[in-house]
Amino acid sequence: MYEKLHLHEFDGITNKVFMHEHKYAGTSSKNPDFDGHTHYFSGYVEDVKDHIHYYSLITGSGIKVEGGHVHYYQCFTTFNKRHYHIMWGYSSIYSDY
Repeated sequence: MYEKLHLHEFDGITNKVFMHEHKYAGTSSKNPDFDGHTHYFSGYVEDVKDHIHYYSLITGSGIKVEGGHVHYYQCFTTFNKRHYHIMWGYSSIYSDY
């Protein structure tokens, strides 16, 4: 029943701290599609002002939308150069219905 795995893409821009922000993008873990499932994201943001930040998070459960489902995510990046950033958004839509 849950043998088909799927993934989501995500991208965005962190909040602005010390007059800069970072772009990020990636692909989630592959997980089966069942009610309440989540995905794992990890990576690092683009290099801005000679530094990067790392992140890892588990999304919220799937949210049904027209054409499939998405996941909400939110996290803090790692601390670097005396600050961190906040990331948040929705994954891309996945549909195989």
